Amino acid sequence: MRIAIISDIHSNSEALHAAGEYIRNEGIERTICLGDIVGYGAEPNECCEWIRENVDLALLGNHDAAVIGVMDTDYYYDAAREALFWTRRNLSKENFEWLYSLPYTYRSGNLGFFHSAPVIPSGFYYVVSTGDAEKHLGVLNRLDEFNFCGHSHLTNKFVLSPITAEDASEQDVERRPGHKWIINVGSVGQPRDRDNRACLGVFDTESNTFQHVRLEYDIAATASKIVDVGLNQKFAKRLFAGL
Repeated sequence: MRIAIISDIHSNSEALHAAGEYIRNEGIERTICLGDIVGYGAEPNECCEWIRENVDLALLGNHDAAVIGVMDTDYYYDAAREALFWTRRNLSKENFEWLYSLPYTYRSGNLGFFHSAPVIPSGFYYVVSTGDAEKHLGVLNRLDEFNFCGHSHLTNKFVLSPITAEDASEQDVERRPGHKWIINVGSVGQPRDRDNRACLGVFDTESNTFQHVRLEYDIAATASKIVDVGLNQKFAKRLFAGL
């Protein structure tokens, strides 16, 4: 079975629909969303409703948590905080309650799904360096063989043994006896690895392999919507640069 893993949509419906079209055309059997469905962008309701209708399971991201009031908005810089407040004002009651119902984690077989660092899922820490990955050595026995996260909007991969953590970003994901993986799946709606295309991950449960998929979408349309609703133009401009 192939599982599409999407994350960090950030109210970008054009990118989300591009991901959905790819998933349908490829006949991928299951889709899991790692959270941050809202924030930054202009179409929170559209993205929530698409996820509710098309995804098998969704997790709570930090922007989702801040919008519904279970995370302190003081964590965010001014423009991001204003986007959270705008989203809160414009989110439908049904979508607000749905976000409130989402879990922090999900496990299935040898797979673990998280929005952020698995070490403390509700803490919303990043895994972007070998040092971040090393913090998981103390909880290695609690990790699954393959652990997927978003949050960073990057595509790093780390492989952990009982004593070491290695940056494996340039390596293919494969089963390694005695080792466990932490994999950043990238961002559908706001990539930050200097590639402005939407990014998602696909995991094959039979071969235990993973790949990142990049997709073109109408960035200009998304950027225009952000500006039109009065959100900070920074959130529009960064989409073109993939930063």
